[in-house]
Amino acid sequence: MKAPIRTRLDWLSRDKTSKLFLVEALLLDPFTPSGIPMDTPYSHTRGRAVWSDELLEVLARWRSIDDPPLPENRRRKQGIRIFRHDLVERFLSKAHPATPLLYTLPFVLLGFYRGVVLGHSTLLGTLGLMGIGILLWTFLEYILHRWVFHYQPPGWSGKMWIFMAHGYHHEFPDDKLRLVAPPLMIGLLGTITGFLYYLVFGAALWAQVFAGTFLGYLAYDWIHYYTHHFHPRRGVGKWLRQYHLQHHFDPRHDRFGISTPLWDFLFRTYRPL
Repeated sequence: MKAPIRTRLDWLSRDKTSKLFLVEALLLDPFTPSGIPMDTPYSHTRGRAVWSDELLEVLARWRSIDDPPLPENRRRKQGIRIFRHDLVERFLSKAHPATPLLYTLPFVLLGFYRGVVLGHSTLLGTLGLMGIGILLWTFLEYILHRWVFHYQPPGWSGKMWIFMAHGYHHEFPDDKLRLVAPPLMIGLLGTITGFLYYLVFGAALWAQVFAGTFLGYLAYDWIHYYTHHFHPRRGVGKWLRQYHLQHHFDPRHDRFGISTPLWDFLFRTYRPL
């Protein structure tokens, strides 16, 4: 005879420990059915070995990417621990704001080398291609931010992945070490983008455009950090900070552009301050 099944709602109505078991079980398998056997030993699953208890507790209370952060989380200026393993937590899930320069500079130099030194394009042509790459980055930034990072997938596993991709930042916007993209995320995105550029622009030109895209990404990361951790009193800096913070705390969640409002204007998500 099969074990009785509890629905997700039944589990959520129980104590915190049950909630944690529910969350980690659903994280392990994106195809978990809506009911979960009562006697499943979730305390011995891989989930608790990977994720910290602190993360699972926050996720059990977190609602969606478009809801304001919980009051207790806004007071946690340093954020929370995500991974249980010290090596992963310290070196793979965090990034100092200066680190994007380390993996941006080599690709910028590669673009100049292939364009100017190897003669695939003139200096002016190389700069023009890099300008195209910067523009493409601003478009990619908008697409990712609006339609990927603010997507609300169904189910608890979808909720987990959107929290890890962007929900954490909305819940803990003052965490300095989880503001710029960590190496794992930018490595995956860079590999996909570079491959697409190679197919579209060809072997002679892809690196120059790719260099521009990495420059645009670097500017985005530093502007994003600037809007959260500096307090300019005038000029463009003040406007950028106010514009981005309105995205965080305005219930409408428009203003998806960070390095530029260009695509907000074109896609009608711009809102004046």
